[in-house]
Amino acid sequence: MSRKSKWLIGLGGGLVLMIMGCGGLVLGVLALDAIINKPPAIAVAGTEENIPAANPTSELITGPQAITIDPLATRLVEKRAGYCVALAPEDWNFASIPPYAGADLLSPDGRVHAAWGIAAIFKSLYPTDDTALNYLLNMVYQGFTLTGTKEEAGYGFWSREFNTGSGKKGQLFYKIYDFDPSFFVISVYMAATDEDIWETRGAQALSSAISIRCVSQLRPATADVDLGSVDPSDPSANPEVDLSENWTEAIMGYENVYSPSIGEHYLAPLNSYWASGPDGGGYYRELPGGGYEKLLDGFGDYK
Repeated sequence: MSRKSKWLIGLGGGLVLMIMGCGGLVLGVLALDAIINKPPAIAVAGTEENIPAANPTSELITGPQAITIDPLATRLVEKRAGYCVALAPEDWNFASIPPYAGADLLSPDGRVHAAWGIAAIFKSLYPTDDTALNYLLNMVYQGFTLTGTKEEAGYGFWSREFNTGSGKKGQLFYKIYDFDPSFFVISVYMAATDEDIWETRGAQALSSAISIRCVSQLRPATADVDLGSVDPSDPSANPEVDLSENWTEAIMGYENVYSPSIGEHYLAPLNSYWASGPDGGGYYRELPGGGYEKLLDGFGDYK
C-alpha cells in the first residue's frame, strides 16, 4: 500500500474515519436528527387453550381462537441510502455518506441504533480481532468494551456483545478478510440501544443491523464492481448478503417474517405463532377481505 492510499469507514451515527497509509487520522462526525419513536403495541390475540384444530382448507376462521401477528408485529419497510438497502421500522432514519463505507439506522428518539461499516486495519497496529474492534468502536461510543467471548454466527461471521461508558448496550457481528501481509479488512454490523431498553427494543436493533446490505470495493471478491450499477442484494456484488438471506433464528423473542403475496416484512413476537393455523403452524396475518395468509420465515428478498 502506498503512503497516499487511504481506507475509510463510516460507522455509528454517521462516523467517518480516514486511515492514511502513514498512520495519520482524520475524523469527522455527523449527527442524525431525532424525533419521537412509536414502539409497537403489545397485545395477545388468543391463547393455546382455545386454538382450534388445524384447518387445511384455509376457510375463514373467526373469533378469539385465531392468532395473528396483527397488531403485535412491527412492520418493517425497505430503506435505501448510498449503496445500501435495509429493513427497519418506517419512521427510522437511514444514512450513508461518502465514501459509502458505512451506513446508519437510527430510531426517531435516538435510543436505538443499527449500523454497518467496513475498514482496512494495519496488522502491526491492531493484530487481533479484539484490538481492531475496540479501536474502531471506541470512536463510535466512548468507553466501548467487548464483553463475553466471541461466538460463531454462521456464514463466516463472529458475534460479540458489548457495553459502553455512555450507557449503551449491544451486540455486533463481524467478518474478517485476511488477504494481505500488511492489513486485513473487517466488516462490522452493530446493534445498540440505551442499556435500560435493550431487553425490550434490542430485537429491533439486531434485526435492522442484520438486514443491512451494502456493496463495497473493500471486499476482495468485489474490488472491481461498479458501485453505481450493482444490486446490494446480489450475492455476486455483496457476498455478505448471506447474513440476512439465510437468517431464520429467533432474535430476542421475535422472528422476521414476510408476506409472499405483497412482500411486506414484519418483526413478529414469538407469542403470535399460531400452532394450529389453517395452513399449519406458523405466523399469519389477517387479510382485508377475510381469511388469513401464512407468512414465510426470514428476511426474504428486498432491493
